[in-house]
Amino acid sequence: MILTIALTQFVFISLGVLAVNVLLKAAGFATNVADSFPPFSVWMATQSLWLFALPLAWVAFASLCQYFARGLRSEMLARSTGVFLAVAIFAAYFSAAFLLL
Repeated sequence: MILTIALTQFVFISLGVLAVNVLLKAAGFATNVADSFPPFSVWMATQSLWLFALPLAWVAFASLCQYFARGLRSEMLARSTGVFLAVAIFAAYFSAAFLLL
C-alpha cells in the first residue's frame, strides 16, 4: 500500500508540473514578465523540483511507522498522512493551474 500511495503522489506532482508549465508557456510566460502572472503558479512551476522529495520523505515516514510500531494504528497513521499528502498535492497544483485560466 505504501508503494501505491507514493506512486500516486509522484504522478500528481509530475502531471501538475507538466500542466502548470504548459499553461504558463501558453499564456506567454517569460522571466521579464513574471510579475504579470500569479506568484503561486510561477512558484509551483519554477520550484517544483523540490516537491519530488515529498513522496520520498513520506515513504521513509511510512516505513518507519511500519518498522517500529507494528500495530493497526501506526499503519492507519501512515496511510492517512499519505492520502492527505496526495490530496494536498493535487489541490495545490489544481489551484495553481486554475489561477492561470
